[in-house]
Amino acid sequence: MNETPSTVYRTHIAASPARLWAELTAVDVPRPWMWDSVLAGSVTEGSSYAFRIAGEDQITGTVLAVEAPVRLALTFNPQWDGTVAREAPGVLEYSLEQAGDGCDLTVSISGLHGASAISVDHDTPGIYAGLKTLLESFPVA
Repeated sequence: MNETPSTVYRTHIAASPARLWAELTAVDVPRPWMWDSVLAGSVTEGSSYAFRIAGEDQITGTVLAVEAPVRLALTFNPQWDGTVAREAPGVLEYSLEQAGDGCDLTVSISGLHGASAISVDHDTPGIYAGLKTLLESFPVA
């Protein structure tokens, strides 16, 4: 049996699923919680997207599924250096679930191997801890 490596990160965020969804899907605005990357493209099923830093594609892919505000699935094609750019893409999935007065976020990244899998496994907790801090530090009514 050939197991596909995956990274799964779960956290509770004191924000509504709608607020979290808005942050995850905002296009053309810097994401301070993810190296000031900008999501370019459209978050509609079948569309292409890219996370860009200083105009350079870092991650590219296709939107696989959109179920606002509870699930977003994307192909995940790392491009941040020559090593990972040669590796096969994976899948990034966000699941949001109302939990009390906040939201449980599950981030799952699967199908990556080699340097991209190592990088994602290392960086994912810090990225989404930063998202949690941003949303909880600047609450919106």
